Amino acid sequence: MTMKAKKVVLVLMVLVLSSAVVFAASAQKLYEDFSDAVARGDLDGAISSYSDLEERISDELSSTNKSLEKAFEKNNMDLYLEARSDLRTLSGYRITREQSDALLALIVEEDGEKALEDAGWLYSISSYYRPTLSLDYSASGENFSYSYRSSVSVKPGTEVTLPDQESINANSNNLGQLVGWGVTRDEVTYGAGEVITMPLTDQTLYAIWRNAVTFKDDVSGIDETSEGVVEGDEIAIPQITSSDGSNVFIGWYDSTTGEFLGPEEEVYSVRGNGASFEALYASLEISNASTSPYSTLPTNIQVTLTFNVENTGNEDLKDLTVTISSADSDLTILTDTLHFRRLPSGSVGTVSTRIVYTGTESARQIPLTVTVTDEDGNAWSSDFTIASK
Repeated sequence: MTMKAKKVVLVLMVLVLSSAVVFAASAQKLYEDFSDAVARGDLDGAISSYSDLEERISDELSSTNKSLEKAFEKNNMDLYLEARSDLRTLSGYRITREQSDALLALIVEEDGEKALEDAGWLYSISSYYRPTLSLDYSASGENFSYSYRSSVSVKPGTEVTLPDQESINANSNNLGQLVGWGVTRDEVTYGAGEVITMPLTDQTLYAIWRNAVTFKDDVSGIDETSEGVVEGDEIAIPQITSSDGSNVFIGWYDSTTGEFLGPEEEVYSVRGNGASFEALYASLEISNASTSPYSTLPTNIQVTLTFNVENTGNEDLKDLTVTISSADSDLTILTDTLHFRRLPSGSVGTVSTRIVYTGTESARQIPLTVTVTDEDGNAWSSDFTIASK
């Protein structure tokens, strides 16, 4: 290599190294600008500087990663160590806890949407900014003490649904009814079940309890609350005197205490600080009768008949007897009585039996009746038809 060529190569190497230094210096300068903006309380300036810094760091990371690749390819330890040093330098340009706290203090002083927008920005860049909403359910009385806390931590401005009476399982005899949540222990700030936005800073909301007895029924629409009750008060129980055939009223149940009121009871004597009763219904649907893969019944061939039994009520059903019958004398049901020991609320069971059609008439509509009876004698029936081949 000529002396002139060596000089050109040397100049190029110097230019490459100088370029890396400029990049590092520019990132350093932007980080200093960001730090200065935070120190003087310039929130918008800090956001702008940090945005430029992130872009510059991204560019430099790309360049440094390429240098690492080249170092591996060329087995160049000096280049590898230099690239690793650059990575450590770049990783140091991050927000500190003190800077995060200072920015949050500035954001809290802002109004409305601007505060939420800037809080969202801080949430995205700072691992130190994770506001927590704590829910304190604690309460105590003469004969009980209840202590429980839960928390949620999400991006500020995110919708948060506060717990209501139905979503908790606290003993209503001891606590009464959850009527809302307060920033103090004495006054309701938000209603039970209300949707609020995640606050900008750590907050604690306290459960507000009131002595009350509630009867709620989603089927009939009953929703009655007697407030200010004391132990021994007598409360009239809402009367549900009819059912629509599908829904059979079983009684009233407080899942927090296990207390049950039968459908014949008319008065409830208050225990402790209250109760939360829900109407219980036994409800069942029979559907999807099928002889698949046969779309019609062949003659003198055993075919499997299946159908679904679904518990659509809020009460578990026990000791169910399933009977299948037909008014058509040419249809034989090989097993016409089946049993379920238990069918939990919301679950679906599949029933199957074998049937044989001995008739010769084609396209004949063959009637079927399926009846399900529970342990209390409540019965549900559905009628189906199946065509002969």
